Amino acid sequence: MKRFMYLLFPCLFSLFLVDCAADGNGYFMYADFWCAVYSREQAQVEYLVDWYFNKEFMMQYNSTVGNWTGFTPAGLNTASMLNGDKYDILQRKIERQLICVNNVGLVLNITEENRAEPSVTLVETTSSSHETMLVCSAYDFYPKYIKVAWHQNGQEVTSGVTVSDVMTNGDWTYQVHSYLEYTPGRQDRVSCVVEHASLSEPKILDWDPSLNHSERSYLIGGVCALLLGAVFLSLGLIQYKRKSCDPRFSNTL
Repeated sequence: MKRFMYLLFPCLFSLFLVDCAADGNGYFMYADFWCAVYSREQAQVEYLVDWYFNKEFMMQYNSTVGNWTGFTPAGLNTASMLNGDKYDILQRKIERQLICVNNVGLVLNITEENRAEPSVTLVETTSSSHETMLVCSAYDFYPKYIKVAWHQNGQEVTSGVTVSDVMTNGDWTYQVHSYLEYTPGRQDRVSCVVEHASLSEPKILDWDPSLNHSERSYLIGGVCALLLGAVFLSLGLIQYKRKSCDPRFSNTL
């Protein structure tokens, strides 16, 4: 079964949003509300609240876990307090139902109607340290959530991997680029694996170093042949012009 995730910005549900405001000491507080939807099954809908204090990720509520988790000393204290508050627990359950569950069908219908399959390319380049760098790019896809991973001999690779932010194309589609700085052995099989909601199965592109070398040789050979042809053409034109200007050839013609 396909597994994908939609993140819904609940700006549509302002009733439950926390106003961004500074407290009496000038510290900034705000919260982001999210719905993670994996299928049409309502039981699988995940509701999350990310709470920030002075630009620091302080704590998070996760409906799957069923409570708050603190990530800072203040966040740990506040999370512990809220987890013991039966009214807060009830409020989060109501928010999940109203913000996420009640709107799953509508959002999935809209999203599925506009899904766009990514076009994927895999190229080789050279990094700043003169090591081999592979670039896997996914273009023109929708919705935004996508996973681009690298595999070596069937195992996922995380070392030496950097991924760009998912960037908008200026319309409703997106693009993303993943970079792998790596020097594989000749027997290694390196692949870029792309997973997206529009795909019934992952797209897999294999990198073949021998193919890249042959392509470069073919390109160099083609350029040389083109230059050589241009030289012969130039010599032919020069010879023809000389004959055209020679009176002996002109009289014969």
